Amino acid sequence: MRRSVIVTLVGLLAVGVAGSASAATLDFTGTLSLRMGTYPAFVVPGSGTAQVTDDGSFHLLSLTLPGGAFGPVTSIMMVTYVSTPSLRLTLTGNLTGSFGGISGGPPGGGPMGLQGLAKICLFFGPSCSANISVPLTPTGGGAGFGIGGTRTATGAVNLTFQDAPWTIGQPVMTIHTPNSTISVPVLPGGFAHGPASLTSSTAQPSGVVQLVTVSKVFTTLTGVVPEFPTTGILTLHFVPEPGTLLLLGFGVAGLALHGRRKRGGR
Repeated sequence: MRRSVIVTLVGLLAVGVAGSASAATLDFTGTLSLRMGTYPAFVVPGSGTAQVTDDGSFHLLSLTLPGGAFGPVTSIMMVTYVSTPSLRLTLTGNLTGSFGGISGGPPGGGPMGLQGLAKICLFFGPSCSANISVPLTPTGGGAGFGIGGTRTATGAVNLTFQDAPWTIGQPVMTIHTPNSTISVPVLPGGFAHGPASLTSSTAQPSGVVQLVTVSKVFTTLTGVVPEFPTTGILTLHFVPEPGTLLLLGFGVAGLALHGRRKRGGR
């Protein structure tokens, strides 16, 4: 009798999980990590419901994230050393993201802009006196961080940004320093795998997707590094829907009740 209960429970859970994986939506939690040059990484948690498509076998083909899943986080001083220029980053939220080609074939990806402002400070202080403020994604513009294209910002130091969309691959950026040219891989790179590590059956609970983006920033500063990368890492963990958790709870409770009844009949 107990074996039949266990088999029934496993079957119900399999149906619930399969339904979640093949449905048009999957709940997720995740992190959005931003890093400019050698400044410390700025990590923002997020959650929401993603729109997904798969090939019927849990292989994730495309993914759409809702706007506002990450943020808002405002006025974060990333570096506060008196002798070093500092950076204040305000992230009000992400725009809608649309990604394709996730599982199989060439590295996929797509655009997802960020609403916010990077304020580069030349002088230490509570007001963060700055030479320039740079929108992460300019209003009404076709270019921006996580979208692609080239944009400029002018001030005491002029900046040029070469942006790129998010990718599941591993970009390698060439950086020119005053004394050398180096290739910098964007680590740890993107990937998609399911509950079993290194498989591509991602479109189900416990699946993980990581996308990366990189922006090459050119400056007019002399005598220092004239260009440096700004990187973003977006990590998503698909989680069971509330209905699946409720089903699991009922199943565990049923097994416990059956065990007590069986012990009482001995």
